[in-house]
Amino acid sequence: MKRMTFHNQADKKGGTAFTLIELLVVIAIIAILAAMLLPALSKAKATAQRIKCTNGMRQIGLGFVMFASDHNDRYPPACVDQDDTDQLTWDSWINSYIGGHAPQSALQGAATPPQYCLPVLLCPADTIQATVSWANYASRRTYCMVSYGPNWGDGWWIDASQGYKFPSPNPRFGVGISWLGTLDWDAPGCKTTEVKDTSGSIMLVEQPGQQNLCGQAWPSFSVAPVGTGNALCQTDTQRNVNGNYGSSAYGYHNGRFNYLFYDNHVATLKLQDTIGTGTLTSPLGMWTLAPGD
Repeated sequence: MKRMTFHNQADKKGGTAFTLIELLVVIAIIAILAAMLLPALSKAKATAQRIKCTNGMRQIGLGFVMFASDHNDRYPPACVDQDDTDQLTWDSWINSYIGGHAPQSALQGAATPPQYCLPVLLCPADTIQATVSWANYASRRTYCMVSYGPNWGDGWWIDASQGYKFPSPNPRFGVGISWLGTLDWDAPGCKTTEVKDTSGSIMLVEQPGQQNLCGQAWPSFSVAPVGTGNALCQTDTQRNVNGNYGSSAYGYHNGRFNYLFYDNHVATLKLQDTIGTGTLTSPLGMWTLAPGD
């Protein structure tokens, strides 16, 4: 009987085919190379997000400068809070200066409608979803002004029912004064001349959290890098309390946050780098308007 033999196409052309083992080796090598590339790609993505966040903060800073130029050299307040449904915040005042075209009626309701919430107000690395029920009426905002002072009554919720009177804690923190009173587009902010150290004082911080929403007064200002169950701080040692996710988000920029200074430069810093002779819960340094502390 004549023996039958089989040849594959490669044999007919004088070539050789891959064996199963060789294919598995090639696949393993590709998998190893991909695993080696993933950290580099992740780092490149994080760098791109940090740069985009930096550019966005600078754009916001220019909005503050232009606002002050048009308003007797005064910055906007951090907020005016009339009640739970009637509020103005710093991003409401500078909306038209950072590319917005929202009508005033859409900017004074304590939760700016999503179609008027500008993308520049959200760091691209901040992917936290708002889960509080009333957050459906607004979009997330990453940034907060440094508070005028660290305490109720001398930095935030300052009673304006008898007129606008600026308290003077020593040292005073930032220009983010928050009035408690009637909704007023003409509520005064701090004079630009009150900032004595423009390159060494922080104006705007990253403070990720579920409640940090466009047009929302609480929180529109920040009093410290670290707090305990306090929505007014960048990070919260009791994670998830008051919707503050700053502790989780601290890794967004390689264990640092971006900070906007009054001279409009942005620095990426660790929390400890900002507090001077103060502490994380009671900061001085870059958190105040006074140089050298």
